[in-house]
Amino acid sequence: MIFDIISELKSSKYLKNILVLSSGVGISQLIPLIALPFLTRFFSPYDFGILAIFLALTQLIAISSTLRLEMAVVLPKKNTDAAILCLNAFVLLVITSVLVFFILYFLWKFLENNNSFYFDKLYDIKIWMSQLSNKNYFPFLIILVPFGSFFLGLYNILYAWNNRIEMYKNMSFSHLSHSIFSTPLSIFFYFTKVKIFALILGQIIGRFVACISLATSIIDEIKKIDFKNIFINSRFLVHFYKKFIIYETPQSILNFFSQKIILAFFTFSFGFFVVGVFDLADKIIGKPLGIISNSLKTVYYKRITTAQNKPLIFVKSVVLMSLVCSVVIIPFFLLNNEFYIFLFGPNWGDTALFVKMLCPLLFFRFVSNVVTPSISYKMENQILLIWQIIYLVALLVLFLFFNFKSVNQMILTYSITGACMYFILGILSYLTLKKYIS
Repeated sequence: MIFDIISELKSSKYLKNILVLSSGVGISQLIPLIALPFLTRFFSPYDFGILAIFLALTQLIAISSTLRLEMAVVLPKKNTDAAILCLNAFVLLVITSVLVFFILYFLWKFLENNNSFYFDKLYDIKIWMSQLSNKNYFPFLIILVPFGSFFLGLYNILYAWNNRIEMYKNMSFSHLSHSIFSTPLSIFFYFTKVKIFALILGQIIGRFVACISLATSIIDEIKKIDFKNIFINSRFLVHFYKKFIIYETPQSILNFFSQKIILAFFTFSFGFFVVGVFDLADKIIGKPLGIISNSLKTVYYKRITTAQNKPLIFVKSVVLMSLVCSVVIIPFFLLNNEFYIFLFGPNWGDTALFVKMLCPLLFFRFVSNVVTPSISYKMENQILLIWQIIYLVALLVLFLFFNFKSVNQMILTYSITGACMYFILGILSYLTLKKYIS
């Protein structure tokens, strides 16, 4: 059966779309991977830890600000309706970005007048915040956070639109352009007065360039919108796809916390240094797998809306994803500490062990992430929300009530728990799709 599925995949349009999108994603991930040995010579695990926290913050703002309306963009029959959804998501994104700016501004004023804000136990955070305030960097951060979240949210909206019209070459190029600009710019800013934000600035500008590469395809469709009735149409569309707001938004936020909560516990328990090493392990294998998985998920989501035999598409996707993930993971699993020390420097010796322990979670998350749109397509978003709540509660119980004796024990427990939960999510996705067909 597996060989029949592989044979069908070779001649399918589905596979061609996946290859077009994945080729750009693969090259875009190859560039930062090649550049990592250079970056780790310029930047310490501490610097990478700060970047990880910043990206986590901007991601949280980006996914919550649009109320996940971009997830519904592929569903309307008319392109003008889909474009209106994009505009609604964009307006929400602008409002949220402005609010974030003012919140950070008042936080800055609070820090200026209340030194008691610093907590003695959070030594790394105390030192970094001191650097920000003493060198007048905090006003700069007030600009970076809303800009970072704005361009990430805009990218998500434009990416969803390009998926709707099957502009996979544009989507592929957006990944490539982000990588081409972000890494060299990070090194450039290292030699400037804003060295402390070099990695962050590289990411923001790279995302801005990626947005430009996706924006052209939606402009013509926006011109076709009847702006006299846009308010009425917007109300109808938002109401019709309200399940994405009610269920998908909190589910996405909870999913964010499920994936990033370990960074918070690392920061408070072990400091930015451990967060940086963990983030490098994620950059080496977790982040590339995540981006490839999201690319394949994008194609799958579009394909499932038009396919006649939906369960077969599901099985094909699971088989293909399992093969792809195995090919990517196995070489990294076999590498030892000496290789990473040689490649990245003496500060990164624990990277190999972190990667090995994360492999179970990365595999099941990769495969299940691709097929979860089966639940969104059925608009049974409450299933995702319930699953996400259970997952987050399980992680909180582990981290708050279990006494971990080491970082390694914490990571391994986190990985196995996550692998089990994502396996269950894959089963729920298939059962939901089968229920819809029957």
